[in-house]
Amino acid sequence: MVIKEISRTEFDSFSKNHPLGTFYQTSMYGEVMSKCGYTDLYIGGYLNDTLVAGALILSKNISLNVKYGYSPRGFILDYSDLDLLNDFSKSLRKYFNKKNYGFIKINPMVIYSDVNAKDNTKKVNETAVRIFDDLVNNKYQKLKNNVYFESLLPKYNPILNLKTFNYDNLDKKLQSNLEKIGHKGLNIYKGDIYNLNDLYELTKRKEDVSPDFYKYLYKTFNEKNMIDLFLVDVTYHTYLEYLQEEVIIELDINERLNKLFQQDPKNKQIYSEKMLSDKKLNELHSEMADVNEKILRGITKETVAGALVIKYKNVATIYTSGFIKDYKRLLPNHYLHYMLINKYKQEGYYFMDLNGITGNNSKDNPYKGLNDFKLSWNPKVYEYIGEFDFIISQNKYALLWSTHALHREFDKKDLKYTED
Repeated sequence: MVIKEISRTEFDSFSKNHPLGTFYQTSMYGEVMSKCGYTDLYIGGYLNDTLVAGALILSKNISLNVKYGYSPRGFILDYSDLDLLNDFSKSLRKYFNKKNYGFIKINPMVIYSDVNAKDNTKKVNETAVRIFDDLVNNKYQKLKNNVYFESLLPKYNPILNLKTFNYDNLDKKLQSNLEKIGHKGLNIYKGDIYNLNDLYELTKRKEDVSPDFYKYLYKTFNEKNMIDLFLVDVTYHTYLEYLQEEVIIELDINERLNKLFQQDPKNKQIYSEKMLSDKKLNELHSEMADVNEKILRGITKETVAGALVIKYKNVATIYTSGFIKDYKRLLPNHYLHYMLINKYKQEGYYFMDLNGITGNNSKDNPYKGLNDFKLSWNPKVYEYIGEFDFIISQNKYALLWSTHALHREFDKKDLKYTED
């Protein structure tokens, strides 16, 4: 196999027409990352002058005279063709060894299993098991299992089939919440590059990126009409009216429970319901006071949720999203996602990638709220094959390990390495 650098145009065409092509493997994403300390390289693998494999490789110095590469959701090739994988790996190692690379990190979009989130069982893809073994045999160093978010991209992704999405199939509690949202003063609108600071304020607590990164991302993908920014704001006068109505309803409930409790003060169930009603009333009054204070300060509207959506082929991916948690009764995140689902369904997209969840669905999972929210839309959950370091030079890789250069580069992402 012949390995050589190819043009951005040739690479984008190859990626777009390959089943494993993703926006992470485009020149647009490479251009964005070139603003973030990487050099973007576009590599093609040729058999008999036919392009059969490719990869965007983000290159960076990791120590003196040693580089590493990162191919997000790459390489792009038929991993089930073991001869092709062997040939490409061997040729790629030879090519990059001459350029003083220690390794290339990959996290392919090869589906290892379908996950049943309800009982946390998996249906393993036997072809992916064979691919895993062949990767290891070709000196792809498997990193530790990404149960949470230890690696650079999520291992577990919930994908919503927009063609079959049906509101009636949603959980009744979610349906009830969605039906109430229309009375809360929420409004969704499409933003532009001038609204990116609003999005950053909503997501900065969970994203290790700068405001400039969003600007690079938006500007680059917007040139190809591949990105949308949506924001949700709340009109506080409308929301205050909703809260006042909720107080009236809850006061009636609370008064009824008080009468029942006076008649039967030893009834634990009534006592428990009364305590919950008291708590809800306190929360409602507290929230009304907060909203009134904002209105008195002249704040009549506020951005409470937002998302960046990248569109590639027939998939709309929620690249990042965030919301203000202070006003949980608003349910801005529910409103945002429901509106996005309907928008891209109407526009003819086949799938919506809700972005990563964790592989732990237990009650003590620190990300349980995140998992529960995304799973409430009834997506299909796929476990990808995982993250690997493709060893170019074993000596260089061992040196990077022993000098903690790997740790310094990736520990900020909580990336865990095996020690064997």
